Amino acid sequence: MKNQRSLSRTCLAGLLLSVTPLLAACAAQASPPLANAPEVNTITVVGRGDVSARPDVARAQMGIEVIAPTVHEATRMAAARMTEILGALKNAGLAEKDIQTSNYSIQLVRQSDVPPWMAMGYAPPAPAPAPAPAQAAPAAAPAGRGPKPTPTPAPKPPPADLAPAAPPPPTHFYQVSNTVMVVIRKLDQVGAVLDAAVAAGANNVWGVSFGLDETDPLEARAREKAIADARARAEALARLQGVSLGHVVSISEVVEHGPIYAPRPMAASGGYSADIGTPVSSGEVPFGTQVKVVYALESAPATPRK
Repeated sequence: MKNQRSLSRTCLAGLLLSVTPLLAACAAQASPPLANAPEVNTITVVGRGDVSARPDVARAQMGIEVIAPTVHEATRMAAARMTEILGALKNAGLAEKDIQTSNYSIQLVRQSDVPPWMAMGYAPPAPAPAPAPAQAAPAAAPAGRGPKPTPTPAPKPPPADLAPAAPPPPTHFYQVSNTVMVVIRKLDQVGAVLDAAVAAGANNVWGVSFGLDETDPLEARAREKAIADARARAEALARLQGVSLGHVVSISEVVEHGPIYAPRPMAASGGYSADIGTPVSSGEVPFGTQVKVVYALESAPATPRK
């Protein structure tokens, strides 16, 4: 019995001795080398850069909305007026590539939902007048004989209750919208282009905005300011903690927004006067970006300052 116990203990010890090196090797493979471990002492900041520049291009949406009791009439009216608008835009100096259709729609609207300013452009046809009753011509008297014929009195108009009834107003209309997006490359002509479109029949003008065709130089300046701002923030934080900055561990850019355009909504309706030009101010186009920078710390204090 004692020999069996001794044999079991010997086998167990041998098994443990054989497994221990294997476990150590697995642990060594699972643990990455210490040299590749990320920096522990770091400081992270976010720098911001904002710049602005004068715009070199303007954009606007303009078009027409018409209503009519039939699709055919509504589309015909819209096509005729949009043709006039496109001709006015080209005469104002806009290139073909800078005029693009952005919306075309046809929808059915109830008569009660038609805006008054649109309903004023349509008048129902007037009823046809009732034909006058035929009058028999008097027989001509023989020449030289008898009295002269008496003139026939004018027929009296029919009573009001017998007059033809006016046709009932249409219960629904068809509304056609046609919109184009235009690019105006001469900023001193923006007001003149808008006036030309309105004079040609445009009754919708909105989304006037200013921007830049080429934003790369503006973005580069914004990044430079963001990097400088991040460095200044990191140095200020490190100085407060009594440490110094080391090398850059990581850096990433977060584009907060692209060029911010300043829309100037306009609503064109009746009462246009060619003697008064539309004033337009282009201002400046701002651009901003952010960068996230992680710096290593050269030294760390034993206890943080309070």
